[in-house]
Amino acid sequence: MVGPADPIAEFEQAFDKRIRFFLATLVVGLLFPLGFLSYLFLAVPGTFGAWFFVYVTAELVATAVFIRWFRTRLERAKNLPRAMRHRLAPSGVGKSPTVVFDNGLVMTSGFQFRLFGSPMGGTMIPTSEEVPRLVRGMVRMRSVLRVFRNHGPEPLRARLDSIQQALKARFSNLIVALPRPLSPPDPQRPSWVSTAAFSTSPLDSERILAQIDPLASLLEDAAAMGRDLGARTPAALRPRSG
Repeated sequence: MVGPADPIAEFEQAFDKRIRFFLATLVVGLLFPLGFLSYLFLAVPGTFGAWFFVYVTAELVATAVFIRWFRTRLERAKNLPRAMRHRLAPSGVGKSPTVVFDNGLVMTSGFQFRLFGSPMGGTMIPTSEEVPRLVRGMVRMRSVLRVFRNHGPEPLRARLDSIQQALKARFSNLIVALPRPLSPPDPQRPSWVSTAAFSTSPLDSERILAQIDPLASLLEDAAAMGRDLGARTPAALRPRSG
C-alpha cells in the first residue's frame, strides 16, 4: 500500500522544475546578445576586431559565474521547508514557494513575512494553498501603518531593526493593511494583514527559525496599532451593518 505523499518532497520536485526553467530563461537572455554579435561576425567579415574575442570570453565567464551563484541561492530556498519542518503548520507547504508556520506566520518569495487577521478574532493559520488568494485580496485593502528605518512608531522601528539585524538583511519595512471603510464585512477575507519585507539576505534556516516568533509578535502588535489608527476613520465612512 502506497503511503501518503510527502508535501515537502512535492515542493522540492516542483521547485526543481522552476529552477530549471529560470536557469534556461537566464541562459537564453544572457547569451542572446552574444549570439546576435556572433551572427554579425560571421555574416560581415572584418566588422569586428580582436576585442570581439575578449568580449566573448568575458561574457561566457560572467554568465557561468552568475548562473552558478543564482542556482546556489535557489537550491538554498528549495531546502528551507525540510530544514524547518518541525515548525510548519499542517498543510504549511505546497508546490508554490510559500511556507506557513505553526504560529500563523507566512513566508513567501521575495523574503516577505505576513500575518493574517481572522474575521473571528485572533490570527489565521492558512494552508499554503489559501495564501495566494489572501495575498490577492490585499489589493482591496488600504495601508494604515507603515514602518521604515526612519518612519513609524519608534518601538516598532526598534523591534523591526532588531529582527533585520538578526536576519542579516540590509533593510526592511513593515506595512499594516485593513479593509477599506466602505467595504462590506466578508468572513472569507482577513480582517487585517501585517507584512514585513526584508532585503535579500542569507537563506539560513536556523536564523529564520529563531525569528519567526518575534516576527509574529511584532506583526500582531503592529496590527493592533494599525486597527487603532483605522478606528479613527469618521463614522460616515465606515461600512454600514445589516
